[in-house]
Amino acid sequence: MSRSRKVQRGFTLIELLVVIAIIAVLIALLLPAVQQAREAARRTQCKNNLKQIGLALHVYHDTMNTFPMGMSGWPGTLDGSLWGWGTMILPYIDQGPLYNALGTSPGGTSPHLNLPAVGFNAVMASFNPTNPLLQTNLTVFRCPSDSAAATVTIPVGGLNGSPRQNTNVYGRSNYPGVLGSVEDTIGGLLVTNGAFAESSRINLRDFTDGTSNTFLVGERRSPGILNGLYVGGDTIWCGANDDIFPMSEAQGFALHLGICDPSTNLNVRMTNPPTATNSVAYSAFGSQHVGGAHFLMTDGSVRFVSENIASGPPNKAGSTYQNLASRNDGQILGEF
Repeated sequence: MSRSRKVQRGFTLIELLVVIAIIAVLIALLLPAVQQAREAARRTQCKNNLKQIGLALHVYHDTMNTFPMGMSGWPGTLDGSLWGWGTMILPYIDQGPLYNALGTSPGGTSPHLNLPAVGFNAVMASFNPTNPLLQTNLTVFRCPSDSAAATVTIPVGGLNGSPRQNTNVYGRSNYPGVLGSVEDTIGGLLVTNGAFAESSRINLRDFTDGTSNTFLVGERRSPGILNGLYVGGDTIWCGANDDIFPMSEAQGFALHLGICDPSTNLNVRMTNPPTATNSVAYSAFGSQHVGGAHFLMTDGSVRFVSENIASGPPNKAGSTYQNLASRNDGQILGEF
């Protein structure tokens, strides 16, 4: 009587290597799709942030019959640590307790929602730059695609110099308000043709180009540290810092506001430190998204604007990019 013998056979080395190779190929094909899905989600969140900011700005406008001033300003001067529009809309983005605390904390002064355009007490326009509440991380002001630190550490009294012992620390933002396409200083105030300026009180009726054709707030990527030194180009939500850019006062305001300068690409990537003769990068718009940046339009909608709108020959005064930044230039817009 014969017995049948069971023969157990395992994988050969070649078969195992083939399976591993197939799995590796599948992972390689899957990872880009996962990354694209994550970036799509981050872009959606960034867009939602700007929509919330737009809603807050419009509620402020309905309450005060004006948009908040870009920064509160000291009469007749461009100096000081100045409250900005980001602070003034805090009650409308569920940050009422923070808004109230900023005015009652040691060394703090009230931001005052309804400061008049001129003639107000300069002390009420300023904040204590060492107030720790100014370091608060507000996710509504942060683009999730931007991986920079939650706070901005700025050397007091200088730029592009050796590391300094004294610094001011602020909560980061990726959404500066739009100054416009031109800027000038008249009577000590920074005057522009955009939605915000120093001590501005701009109403919806001032947008004669149409609210759907004018930028209100845009994105700005975080440049970070270059060669171990702070090089500027960051944004903070509370306002403008105290006289940290002696080369140009307007650069201090670039911590809170931005301009669609005709010589700056939209998705600018800072590779060299700005200089006294080239400070454009401080106030530029851009993002970590591929191909462009989000902009909040004055009507409350959010548009993703291609970086090609502001590069090459079209990137000059009077281009579509600059026309979108102006509320009243009367120019016919091209496609964007």
